[in-house]
Amino acid sequence: MTPAEIQDALKENNATQKVIAKELDPPVAEMTVSKVIHRIIVSDRIMRAIALKIRRPHTEVFPEYYLQPPKRSTSKVERQAA
Repeated sequence: MTPAEIQDALKENNATQKVIAKELDPPVAEMTVSKVIHRIIVSDRIMRAIALKIRRPHTEVFPEYYLQPPKRSTSKVERQAA
């Protein structure tokens, strides 16, 4: 979802960035929630809280962080162990 779509979904669900920020444990700044929505920073717990508030799976809201194939390992240690 784009940041605008997330904002619209928050409005539709009567939720705000401020409420999400305060409900997190520990709480974060409202600006931190905004930065996650706009993909400036990455936070799994904030992304999941946003998705919960808009009643969508976190993999649908932030697919670029959750639906990527696993990266191939280039570690020599791993290749020897396998």
